[in-house]
Amino acid sequence: MNFKRKKPTSNKQIRFVNGVPTVISNDNIEDNNNLNLKTEKTKKNKNFKCVILSIIFILFVVISPFFFDKAGIEIIQPANINTTFLKIWHIDSFEGGSGNRADFLNKIAQQYHNINPSTYVIVQTLTEEEVKQAISTGDRPDVISFSHHISNSFVEYLQPLNVKINGREDIVKYSQKNGETYAVPWYMSGYCLIGNSSVDARVLETLSADTAYSFDGGQYNYVVGLKNSYAQVAMNYNTDAKCDLNACDIGSINKTSYQAYCDFVENKASVLLGTARDFYRIKNRISLGNMQQCKFVPLGKFTDLIQYIGVLDSENKLQAESFIEYLTSNDIQKKLSNIGLFSPNKLKIYSDEDYKEFETKLNMDIKSISIFESEENKQKLLKESINKLV
Repeated sequence: MNFKRKKPTSNKQIRFVNGVPTVISNDNIEDNNNLNLKTEKTKKNKNFKCVILSIIFILFVVISPFFFDKAGIEIIQPANINTTFLKIWHIDSFEGGSGNRADFLNKIAQQYHNINPSTYVIVQTLTEEEVKQAISTGDRPDVISFSHHISNSFVEYLQPLNVKINGREDIVKYSQKNGETYAVPWYMSGYCLIGNSSVDARVLETLSADTAYSFDGGQYNYVVGLKNSYAQVAMNYNTDAKCDLNACDIGSINKTSYQAYCDFVENKASVLLGTARDFYRIKNRISLGNMQQCKFVPLGKFTDLIQYIGVLDSENKLQAESFIEYLTSNDIQKKLSNIGLFSPNKLKIYSDEDYKEFETKLNMDIKSISIFESEENKQKLLKESINKLV
């Protein structure tokens, strides 16, 4: 049987490419078709992955702040071109209160930022020596929190303030010069006579009045932390007579405030002339049952334990002044009771009877020391008080 050989089918086609007839293999066409199918499938896979990743990213952005907040982690937003960073130097140069004042200032700074998101307030705690060194090298903060004890190092750089002053005239005047206000007070403390259980209360009451006490001719061991302290000046302003607690010598008063406090709680002295920090410590010891009841007589008429806040050379003066107004507002000042300090706005912020009495004394017109006073005059004031009371 004869079979006719089947003619092979041509696997080539002629197509016009750019107007030119071109022979194209069917195999090439099939390969191109397969490639196109793979490419299309790859594109679909990529698009699907992009959609999934986008959904995951959106969920992360929306949900993650909740988890960070629960974990106590602060999310710092990227700064924009209108962001202001205020640098504050805080210098603790006197004892007073019951808590960390820099921590308190940091909390207020965070609250201010929450209200003013474009302004970040950075609080740095420096010692007196660190401030002097920084100033000598030309370093300056925007804002500075200080007392008269350290002011001579930088007072020439303070700028006159254009703020709503929410403070007492009798205290604000100590930060004024030539009709300009260069700083405003934002907290204060004071001095207090504290007698142990062996001391008749009338001894302390008379020492805080204008005449010397001579009730029974008795002598009481008297201790004061005089080193870097104006406690004797407070005593000077509260009595015109020589202190009749005369069983003391220079050695018993030339101590730091903490050394004097330790002498008192260890019964090495029956009367302590201390600060509001000693007042808090001893009240705390009594409440814990570690000490017998004591008598407290807060001293009015004088305190140098006043913390001011002002602006140094700064390009951010408007924001700095805004923060100062916020810090000295009554709503913030009322929170000073959380750290055992007193408001220079004559606010009544305490319910404890001993604290209320202390607050009342400090809310009366009071004398202090100017932030512009020379070191020479400060030392003269200390010397006169020592000579009078010892």
